Amino acid sequence: MQILAGDIGGTNTRMICVDISDTGQHVLAEKSYLSADYSHFDQIIDIFLSEHNISNAIEAACFAVAAPVESGVARVTNLPWIISEKELVNYLHAPKVKLINDFVAASYGISELQDADMLVLQQGLVADEMSAHPDAAIIGAGTGFGVSHRVWLNDHYQVFSSEAGHAGFAPENAEQSELLTWMQKKQPHVSLEMVLSGKGLITIYDFLHDAIGVPESWHVKQAMQKTDPAQAITEYGLLGSDALCQKTLEVFIDIYGAASSNVALYYYPVTELYIAGGIAPKIKDKMLGQRFIDAFVNKGIMSSNMEKITIKLIMQEKAGLYGALSRARMLLV
Repeated sequence: MQILAGDIGGTNTRMICVDISDTGQHVLAEKSYLSADYSHFDQIIDIFLSEHNISNAIEAACFAVAAPVESGVARVTNLPWIISEKELVNYLHAPKVKLINDFVAASYGISELQDADMLVLQQGLVADEMSAHPDAAIIGAGTGFGVSHRVWLNDHYQVFSSEAGHAGFAPENAEQSELLTWMQKKQPHVSLEMVLSGKGLITIYDFLHDAIGVPESWHVKQAMQKTDPAQAITEYGLLGSDALCQKTLEVFIDIYGAASSNVALYYYPVTELYIAGGIAPKIKDKMLGQRFIDAFVNKGIMSSNMEKITIKLIMQEKAGLYGALSRARMLLV
């Protein structure tokens, strides 16, 4: 039996096709596409199947989407795509098709990962003090900001989606309060995603330069014109050669740490927190530093509770794809 899975993001769409047999699963094809190059998801499906000569029937398919899924329909947040389970069933002639939120997929993908696919940022309770199936929150900044919750119910993991990235940004100090005030002059609602995302890095950079007065380097300004500005900020910030870029990463990590523990409190009690998304792996050296943890545990009377939560950074960029594939396999049962 052949199953199809995909991870549809605002930047990249990853596809995989697998053959399932009594002896296990065999990957027939796997490829990534730039989402913005296509006007609709159907085009990617067509190209993927034709490029790899996949003509046998698809028995089940699951696609992770960077958007809320309501009544089997997803309107991709950062793309002009509307994707429907019903239309995909007809298009693929597949009996079972499921759309899930991308962070739901990341949650399912955790079970598919190895220890080498993750970095431990904070070791919380040791294994024998934890449930064999610990509840977990999954968060991540990339093109947007996503959150999901994984719990053990009825002898298997169940995952619950959210749109927490669009909740309001809650500042933790005077500088962040000034950032919020500065942003509120530009738009009526300032969401968490507006500061914890690729665009958020640019926003923080502009705030520190325009409102705080941190000088901008000519070299960085030139680099931002030639490549993705968030990428340029990250690269110079990691090098430590530019004060504005370095400060941008520091503010970003402070907000990331505080927002992470806010999520943990929303779903409390959780014993694990997983960080997914495209940005954290690129700044892993900074994430491994004390700054993130200090911001995470700074929760007043709940600080000691935050210290008990194990935090893992997912380095495997295909966690969402593997999660969608795992969910597709469940459709066969």
